[in-house]
Amino acid sequence: MRSKILLVTAITALFSASSAISQDRWADAKITSQPVSGSVHMLEGMGGNIGVSAGPEGILIIDDQYAPLAEK
Repeated sequence: MRSKILLVTAITALFSASSAISQDRWADAKITSQPVSGSVHMLEGMGGNIGVSAGPEGILIIDDQYAPLAEK
């Protein structure tokens, strides 16, 4: 029983440290907006581009990866 508790604690610590390290990786990411045509823009950032179309009916965002940047 004690070894199971130690194993769970070690795994939790590893995942917590891994999560903190990956969050620091994105802290310095710069995102710039480039106009494409009319209300269509391209967001350029570390590792990928995101297409954005904004209009009176709403906003359409096309992103194929990099979920950690969603908060930016």
